Amino acid sequence: MSRTVPVIAGEAMFWAYDAALGVLFIEAARVGAEIPANLRSSAWPELEQRLLTQALQGANAALLLDDFPVEQRQVLLHCVSEAARRIDARGGVSKEEVESWPAIEAGTRGFLRGATHVAAGPVVELAQALVDLAAGTLSPAPDGRHWYYGTAEGRIVQG
Repeated sequence: MSRTVPVIAGEAMFWAYDAALGVLFIEAARVGAEIPANLRSSAWPELEQRLLTQALQGANAALLLDDFPVEQRQVLLHCVSEAARRIDARGGVSKEEVESWPAIEAGTRGFLRGATHVAAGPVVELAQALVDLAAGTLSPAPDGRHWYYGTAEGRIVQG
């Protein structure tokens, strides 16, 4: 079973560890849901659904940033950045915390791939890679290879 999600914007891409991306996106959905309704973008309901769907699909679906309308992409990047800040402030995310999330219906063994804790560093690095990819400023991987973000070791080269 694959553990990687291709994250693509234009001609650029990287791979993301699905558990780290899932944690980041569920936290990002929580960030967006906390924005007061009168300040929340009209694009939020659809974006919230996309975040949760992507988080729960794991490696079964690519993340195509170009498929997000401009307003949704801006909100996505704001929520992802704030989610990373919060995860960093908490020192990561424990299995017990994930089990308390309403979006996770039936246990976490599959979602976290057996991990008991997701460290903050790799999730923060993944969030920054998403922002950089969307902005077109992600540093290129070595020729013929791709970056892989969100692993316990942090960014690694794949391929």
